[in-house]
Amino acid sequence: MGDLDKNIHRKNESAPYEKIVVHPIEKERREKEGYKSLKNSTKTQVFATLTSYFKKILNAFGSKSKLQAGLAGKQHIFENLLALRLLLFILSQSDQSHNPEFTAQISELWHNLQDDCNVLLHQSSSELDDKIKFFMIQVHKFPPGADHTLGYYFTEYAGKDWIPFPFMELLQGLHQEYQASPPISVLQNWLLLLDDIFNSAGIKIDS
Repeated sequence: MGDLDKNIHRKNESAPYEKIVVHPIEKERREKEGYKSLKNSTKTQVFATLTSYFKKILNAFGSKSKLQAGLAGKQHIFENLLALRLLLFILSQSDQSHNPEFTAQISELWHNLQDDCNVLLHQSSSELDDKIKFFMIQVHKFPPGADHTLGYYFTEYAGKDWIPFPFMELLQGLHQEYQASPPISVLQNWLLLLDDIFNSAGIKIDS
């Protein structure tokens, strides 16, 4: 019997499905070890969460045939919007402004969405399409009136292995604003715009 087995036991061996009891000392030790492990691997954890959560979101669509029918030919756009929503949510929870992996992923997504929307502009003009275009404009022109907006940095520095300081400031500012006052933050507004798009498309996802 190993050390962990010594600290975990059942009150009645004849009842194999009885609730397992964990001694408080052992439970506390495990919690501390778990916290230490998380603290030492923040970047890895963030993108592991991204991968697993993205799979969870895609599962909300159901089968492949249901996905294609529900998106009415816009599967690629919605997959990218879902992935972008996840990255924006991650930014709201943790400061990713100095993380080149994060900026590379979100910039690549932005490029893909821009290409999709350019095609969309010439193919259709529904209420749903207008909502997608409106969201893209809001992100692209942030902050309003600036010469170099978020859309500019997404476009100009995609794939680069370094992050311009003004770009980092924009991302950090978005994160800090959300942490200070989530309900009225720009990130929260963008997340709500995306949720409205998904609702209009009949796509239900977990928050």
